[in-house]
Amino acid sequence: MHTGGMDISLILKRVVFYTLFFVITLSAVAQERMYPIPQATLKECKFDKKLPLGFGIDTAYKFVYQVEPSFTTEYCMTYDSINKSLLLCKSKSKIGYAVWNGENRKARKERLSTYRLPVDEAFVDSLQSMFCAIISSASPDSRRYGLDGTSYLFYLPTDIYAVADVWEPYEESNCGRAVRIMERLCEAVENQDKEVVEQLREEIIALTSVFRSLPAAFYVH
Repeated sequence: MHTGGMDISLILKRVVFYTLFFVITLSAVAQERMYPIPQATLKECKFDKKLPLGFGIDTAYKFVYQVEPSFTTEYCMTYDSINKSLLLCKSKSKIGYAVWNGENRKARKERLSTYRLPVDEAFVDSLQSMFCAIISSASPDSRRYGLDGTSYLFYLPTDIYAVADVWEPYEESNCGRAVRIMERLCEAVENQDKEVVEQLREEIIALTSVFRSLPAAFYVH
């Protein structure tokens, strides 16, 4: 009887596991589009004023790419218009905890390591265009869910739906391609590798066209 009970328990656990796996896989679909953060959330968290995790970047930015792992440290990349360079900010410790605990901006700044890589404005414009195409085509149906992973967020300083995100995208999807481009760019800024910037130009333009060609999307109000 005891052995029979254990077998049933094991079977039930496997059923639950495979059901969750099936649901998560279905929710991913093809991940052709990002997921827009609703306007109500934007207002509540004031994303249009400051980034949610307090990297100290204001509305002067042209775009911001932010990465939020569940447990490891966060980082973001934007364009420093004063120094005409891409700016990468990496947190040395979990900056999300610091924000939630009310740590002031000066203290949070000490948690950051910053890197800059000079780029021409044409490259910056192409990145901004890609972000705009990604956000404009975002659809609530494209988001993937799971128990643990990393969120990749794409910000623009204008428009109502100025933020879109995706969780752990498949590499072969449009979202996966966008994340892969931005991750390579972050590594290039940190390693001062200008060759990668040149390699990514055509990929950025091509992916922008892909997102622009998607059917009109609908949003969460």
